[in-house]
Amino acid sequence: MPNYDLLQSVGRALDILELVGNSESGMSWRLVVDRTHLSNTTAFNMLRALVAKGFLVKRRNPIRYYPGPVLINFRRAQRDYELFQRAKPVLMNLANSFIGEARLCECVGLRILSMLMVAAGQLGVMQPHLPHFMRPYGIGSVFQAYWDKQQLADYEKNVPFAKHGKKKWGSRENFHRFLSGFRKNRVAMLPVYRSGDIFRVAAPIFGPGGNVVAIVCLIKPIAQTNATFRHKCCQAIRKAGVELSFDS
Repeated sequence: MPNYDLLQSVGRALDILELVGNSESGMSWRLVVDRTHLSNTTAFNMLRALVAKGFLVKRRNPIRYYPGPVLINFRRAQRDYELFQRAKPVLMNLANSFIGEARLCECVGLRILSMLMVAAGQLGVMQPHLPHFMRPYGIGSVFQAYWDKQQLADYEKNVPFAKHGKKKWGSRENFHRFLSGFRKNRVAMLPVYRSGDIFRVAAPIFGPGGNVVAIVCLIKPIAQTNATFRHKCCQAIRKAGVELSFDS
């Protein structure tokens, strides 16, 4: 393929990816043709190639094209880079202000991972090569406050509450009240009587579409805190979550 034709094909593919990627309800083949002014055959072949490579997915009834795993992962990597750069000074300030460990955590599949972390006095924020897993039904469980029924069912199947959460929470009702409070207040502290010897607090970080993409949290030995400290820390963590959200 001559260089000009190759560049032209790449340009067309990028145009289609931009259109579909920015569409909340997907795009039909006809709409792609109308927007790009490509011929019917060219648009069909380009869409088929992008689906085959994982950039797009094709759904039926009616037939529409949506972002595929490759495009989603690329956009997530770009979003993460932007978020991490903005989060690092915020985490550093939280850790030093409250003399604790500040973290930024994400949900990947069914696992809650600590992606960034820094303790008071450290010179920089750590981004582990292998993210640290957070314990089931601990502070990272606040992600569940925004999950749909299918996500909750999948998690229950793989990480049963009866085995991993009942000892900490006593009952599923207690756990659900905790999640409800997190959703309402946009911040939650793991109840002192359930947190053992560690104080944990978290706030959500919302993405451009209003979905939760991460949480910011602070961890500190509970013996080094009191009610006033915990209240101030909750306020600061909530403010950090709002500042780091893409819709703030």
